[in-house]
Amino acid sequence: MTDLGDSSIGGRVQAVEAEYRSRQARMFRNFALVEGALLAAVVLIVYVFGLVDPEIGKFVLAGVAVLGGLGLSLLLMQHMKSRNAAIAEARGENPLF
Repeated sequence: MTDLGDSSIGGRVQAVEAEYRSRQARMFRNFALVEGALLAAVVLIVYVFGLVDPEIGKFVLAGVAVLGGLGLSLLLMQHMKSRNAAIAEARGENPLF
């Protein structure tokens, strides 16, 4: 087990991984809050207030869900890319080569 003040390669990599785990958890939480609120708003607009026809509202709801899934995929890919770069930097590897 390495100490938090450990400056070895393993200690630096563990610190980077811990930081990115907490970042990923915050990202998932924030995304779930925004996506849930957006989906709830669409459901309210379509089915409760009746501002949009329910036949069309199904497609709107599906579209919001698909766009949310694509957005989450892009966020995860960006997160993994920056995490891998940070781990390579912690190991002392040159990211240009």
